[in-house]
Amino acid sequence: MDPECRNISKLILPAIRASVAQIMREEYNYRQNEIAERLGVVQVSISKYLNRRYSGEIEKIRKYIDERGLSKGIVSNIVRGEPSDAIGREIDSLCSSIAREMS
Repeated sequence: MDPECRNISKLILPAIRASVAQIMREEYNYRQNEIAERLGVVQVSISKYLNRRYSGEIEKIRKYIDERGLSKGIVSNIVRGEPSDAIGREIDSLCSSIAREMS
C-alpha cells in the first residue's frame, strides 16, 4: 500500500471521524447510531472514537484537526442535512490536505 494511502486510511480518516463524532455528540447531542449512519461507519467505530480507543498517532492527528477547527465545516454540513456525497467530498478534501501537510 502506498504510504500516503496508508496514512489516509489508517490514520487521517479515523482522526477526522473521531473529531466529527466528538463534536456531534458534545455540541449537538447526536446518538452514536445517528453519527455512525451519517459518517457511513458502524456504531462500534463511533463508540471507539468517542471513548478515544485508538492509537496515539490518530490522537495526535485528531488534536491537530481540533485545534484548527478543521472538522467544524463537515459537522455543519451533516447537521444541515447535506447529501452524503457532498459530505464525503469534504472529508476527502480534508484528508488530502492533511496528508500533504504530513508529507
